Amino acid sequence: MYKKWIIVLVIIVLGTAALGGYLKKEEPKKDPVVESENDDEKDQVIEENGVFVGDKAYDFTLLDKEGNEIKLSDLKGKVVFLNFFTTWSGACNQEMPHIQEIYEKYQEKNIVVLAVNVLAAEKKDAKGVNDFLDEKGYTFPILYDVDGEISVKYKVRTYPTTYIIDEEGIIKEAVTQSMDKKTMLEKIENVLNK
Repeated sequence: MYKKWIIVLVIIVLGTAALGGYLKKEEPKKDPVVESENDDEKDQVIEENGVFVGDKAYDFTLLDKEGNEIKLSDLKGKVVFLNFFTTWSGACNQEMPHIQEIYEKYQEKNIVVLAVNVLAAEKKDAKGVNDFLDEKGYTFPILYDVDGEISVKYKVRTYPTTYIIDEEGIIKEAVTQSMDKKTMLEKIENVLNK
């Protein structure tokens, strides 16, 4: 008999909780990462303050491999391919050869490729990252986000994350997965032709 009362009590509690949740029916929280309109590419658009597609890109100053300061706003008038990466990410390693090809293709044009290594998330120091890049033969510009502050501002949650910023400093594309060369070319050309 005692077991029956416990079962009835559990059913009442669960039913009440379910009914309470139904009556309360809150609006579900919107996930800040939503699928792109283009289902074929399965890209993701990051939609949070400062990094909405259509927003002005957050300005920053970072050091490159040679110790030169690079300021994003100084690149106004050029399209910027801004990629956040780590050396340990398999997806980053998969797309880096394509970034090198993109860099070589657009080097003489009005497009700047900037790969930002997030040292705060790295398993190597800057020298280790430089050795890795040299070993692979990558010559595209590398910037170092030493403390991770810029990747936080850009809401980087996965590696790689790429933004394509137009000549006016407006974010036109945001991708949170690795891309092949064809996809990179399409996205850059879309920004150039807008």
